[in-house]
Amino acid sequence: MRKDNVIDEWNEDELESFDKKKAKKLVWRTRLSISFTVIRTICIIGFLYLLYIIPVSVFYDMSGKQAEFDRLVTTLVESRIPGVSVDKTLLGRTAEINPLLTQHTTLTLYRNVGEWDVVIGEVEAKKRLFGKVNYSIHYEKEYLHDNNSYNFAVAPDLLGKSVSNDNSKNSQTLWKQLEKIEDGYVAQVHFSTKKGMDPEELLSILSNYDLRVLQLPVYAGEINAIDVGYGRAGQFTFVSSLLLRPMQSFDKENRISSYNNSLRSVDLRESIDQFYKNIKWLVKNGAYHGKEIDKKRLAFLQENGMKVFGATITGPIREIEKLQNEKLFHQYYLDGIEVWNWDN
Repeated sequence: MRKDNVIDEWNEDELESFDKKKAKKLVWRTRLSISFTVIRTICIIGFLYLLYIIPVSVFYDMSGKQAEFDRLVTTLVESRIPGVSVDKTLLGRTAEINPLLTQHTTLTLYRNVGEWDVVIGEVEAKKRLFGKVNYSIHYEKEYLHDNNSYNFAVAPDLLGKSVSNDNSKNSQTLWKQLEKIEDGYVAQVHFSTKKGMDPEELLSILSNYDLRVLQLPVYAGEINAIDVGYGRAGQFTFVSSLLLRPMQSFDKENRISSYNNSLRSVDLRESIDQFYKNIKWLVKNGAYHGKEIDKKRLAFLQENGMKVFGATITGPIREIEKLQNEKLFHQYYLDGIEVWNWDN
């Protein structure tokens, strides 16, 4: 009897051991099965993703939408921000599109200081499928609390006002800064004019100096005829205006085809014509904040003609100093200074 009990205990122990081994094998088989299922699912999803995103990306590039988006962002930035240019070496090849059909691009920004193209940051832009272009500028700041861009002061006569002699603090600070700098440096400076001027008139004055003209702010009815945001400092009104730049043209695929480095009297008409073409293209093809304002600006310019009220220039500091003798110029701002590199 005792012998039978011993045998039964052995059988129970063996069965228990066998059940544990079987359970372990079952658990591992289940784990492996789940793992293979997860891996297989991920591979299928990845394959389907590639089947979707590759044709979308290829179509995006071949359809010209990539170059169009880069052009759109470039035109927005360069037609509005004083002293800033977009690096065009990769233009038309940086824009991308994600699975949700959101377009995205990042473009390098620089300032012309003398013959230097000084990198100052980048612009990042996005546009959702049925949304508007949103862009943000990330400056590489050298100084704490540095304001990297100042708007131009609108000439008082364009606003129907008169102005007394301007001895603004910022202009005096600039002349003191340049006075203490020895020869061998170039700078970028922008200033405003005390009256609205024809582009030809302002370029004629600046042609007397060894300088390069990079931008002219265009008055397009801001504040008086068109409601836009503005700032005031004393008797002066500062607005974000459209900017007349050296001629730059695009081909049918929206890729840069040609451009000039400066505004000159000899090809000014070409630059003005291209300015209108670029803004018209922007209004027609772009979905962006301020589009309705740009439509009104174009209508104002077509009816009243073009007046400018300042300039962004670059050149040797000794040559820039001579501008303080021009009675029609005021509200100077120093945008950048570098060691000598000038062969204008």
